Amino acid sequence: MTISARNWAWAVRTRTDETGRRVPLKGGEKVTLLYLAEMENAEEGCAYPTIATIAENTGQSTRTVNVHIATLVEAGAIRIEKKHRSRDGRWLRNTYVLHVPETYRENDPAWMRSN
Repeated sequence: MTISARNWAWAVRTRTDETGRRVPLKGGEKVTLLYLAEMENAEEGCAYPTIATIAENTGQSTRTVNVHIATLVEAGAIRIEKKHRSRDGRWLRNTYVLHVPETYRENDPAWMRSN
């Protein structure tokens, strides 16, 4: 967990919808973003919980978490990278990169130490 990701996630209140209007984050979108921020690894600069883990720990279904993650990607809050493959070539896990502004990062000792 990095304090910069956590503080940023709490500060994110809106997103741009498909029509270009600013709309408030829904509760599930917010809790999903907060969970990813809590799971961010300062040394690796990303979070990598499974969808099932996110769902279990936020009290949502896996389907709902998938929808919220897609919305957060569209809003530009996070990016998904595929990094882990099985022997048969299937992707095993997503890696989530949070788009935390540098203004949050520069005051985070854990982030500055590792990056």
